[in-house]
Amino acid sequence: MPPPIKKPAASALAPDERPTTARPTRPGEHDIPPEPQPGFVLAARRQAFWRQPVVRAVLLLLIGLAGLGLAVQIVVHERDRIAAIDARARPWLMALCRPLQCTLAPQRQIADVVIDSSSFNKGRGDSYQLALTVKSRAAIPLAMPAVELTLTDIQDQPVLRRVLLPVDLSAPAELAAHGEWSATLPVIVTTGGARVTGYRLLAFYP
Repeated sequence: MPPPIKKPAASALAPDERPTTARPTRPGEHDIPPEPQPGFVLAARRQAFWRQPVVRAVLLLLIGLAGLGLAVQIVVHERDRIAAIDARARPWLMALCRPLQCTLAPQRQIADVVIDSSSFNKGRGDSYQLALTVKSRAAIPLAMPAVELTLTDIQDQPVLRRVLLPVDLSAPAELAAHGEWSATLPVIVTTGGARVTGYRLLAFYP
């Protein structure tokens, strides 16, 4: 009988030769977090940033543009008063208003406008003659006001009211500083038979 065949013994693996399963590492897992910088260091860096010539130049430019924009807004808002105070500024204001699509208008200060004298006389038929003088107490030119004519009866009750605009009065658009304007114009009145015994005049801005 043939001798039995011996199987080779399995070779034992050395401890350092045994297979191991490598665990993947995450990014930054073994990174050391940076130490926080002291507050005085951050403050010094901020001060150094704002002291840079380029940064200061940009800040000055922005401040200048903001100031210029504010000045333009004030001038546009007060353009009528500026033009009334100094007539030499009118061409500059008109040039400024051209791209902004704004206009120049006379000042409206109705407290400085008075009807100094007036008369209302009957003519033929329904025709009357209205004469009035408007004065300005202001030191600057003012817009010519409209005039409200109220006719009253014997009991001083209104019979008819009529608004006369400057164009109806053939008046100029402006009333000169401390100036006056006078006119006489015909007025046709139809009261439906009511008798007119008095009148009142009121200057106002529509």
